[in-house]
Amino acid sequence: MVNKHIERLTAILGPGGVKIGAGVAAYDHGFDQTNLLAGLAALPRDTTQIAELLTYCNAVGLSVVPQGGRTGLSGAASSSDGQLILMMQAMSRIVAIDVVSQTAIVEAGCTLEALEAAVRGHGLTCGIDLGARGTATIGGMIATNAGGQEAFRFGPMRQRVLGLEVVLPDGRVMGDLTQVIKANGGYDVKQLFIGSEGTLGIVTRACLRLAPYDGEATTAFVAIDSLDKAIGLFRRLEALPNGRLLRAEVMNARHVDVSVKDHGETALGRFSHQKECVIFEFTDPTILEEELGRALEDELIADALICKNEKERAAVWKIREDWAVDRAYPKGLWFDISVPLARLGQYVKGLSARLKSHNPDFQLFFIGHMGDGNLHVTVNAEYPITEHYKAVSKLVYEGLTEVGGFFSAEHGIGLEKRAALAEQSDPVRLTLMQDIKRLIDPNSIMNPNKVL
Repeated sequence: MVNKHIERLTAILGPGGVKIGAGVAAYDHGFDQTNLLAGLAALPRDTTQIAELLTYCNAVGLSVVPQGGRTGLSGAASSSDGQLILMMQAMSRIVAIDVVSQTAIVEAGCTLEALEAAVRGHGLTCGIDLGARGTATIGGMIATNAGGQEAFRFGPMRQRVLGLEVVLPDGRVMGDLTQVIKANGGYDVKQLFIGSEGTLGIVTRACLRLAPYDGEATTAFVAIDSLDKAIGLFRRLEALPNGRLLRAEVMNARHVDVSVKDHGETALGRFSHQKECVIFEFTDPTILEEELGRALEDELIADALICKNEKERAAVWKIREDWAVDRAYPKGLWFDISVPLARLGQYVKGLSARLKSHNPDFQLFFIGHMGDGNLHVTVNAEYPITEHYKAVSKLVYEGLTEVGGFFSAEHGIGLEKRAALAEQSDPVRLTLMQDIKRLIDPNSIMNPNKVL
């Protein structure tokens, strides 16, 4: 049967379009070592090939696991024996950039970094940024509704997408490459595929909203006594009439301590043992320096470093993006949550108390996107604690729904959070999701057992 699949897939995709065994293993598995376990992969070059491919897979019941840059953290790209991996890197063209309308049409395999470089030459930006920018693909970011560092300004991918081309599980192609903001035609069907993690179809092309590029930013690394004070400073910077706040990335003292030591950044050693640190990026260096000076006088902040050059800026961002904590504490637990800003400080205090009461050995680490209340929480100890996931997740999720937060912010559900989705979701909402899955993918060939 496997040989039969390979023969038919090769007929559809042509020479080099099918990889097996060692040919699949040669690719980088990304953040999850199970991503390439299927050992059978298709590399289509256009929408027509994908349509023919899914028509065949649907007819014979061959499960398809779509993959972008394999940078997801929830297991949505995990594959197993008997499945077909659908790799999108051969479809990476930037089809069109409309400078006047500030839109771009791109194929799903285009990386965020490649698109940003292309539009930056026109004085534009994608309006979204994240640490995996060099690998993450536009299609994968749409499938997971990626957020990142600028979501408080421009929203996540759901708000960047104007139109989509999608291949359905039975091979039909939905062409909805609208290029305008106002397109009121009843149900906004394309939204079903944004955040669906490849369980409903394959995004092949997208029309994205762009935004004017704000220019180079000045970076400041700021130590603050509490999250409430950090949020206060965030709002002050955001409200300034001149200049623009571009990023606000928060991390707690434990994260900073471990990262500074791991990277040997002695120049940042004075920021260890502070309660919180925030990276602020602002367009006007003079205004930023003046406002931080006022914040210091008002005892809103404890210390601040304004980066003088790219080397200092890179050192600061390495503290945020390099994940040294995971190397120092392997086999810990991670969570991706959102909390309304007004409740953020209270939530973190409550979680710290719950963890300490549950087990004094458990330590709380977090980094996050301050502007939208998205925290990446890790719980670690001096020993592996993976078997404590169920108990710790209850402590992390406690009270989130009641304050208007959410248990999954920007990394999706995949395999890891299916139980949490069932427990935390409104039952009617969950039933509607199951109904939609059955309607669009009745044979359940698209990324089966993910999300639902």
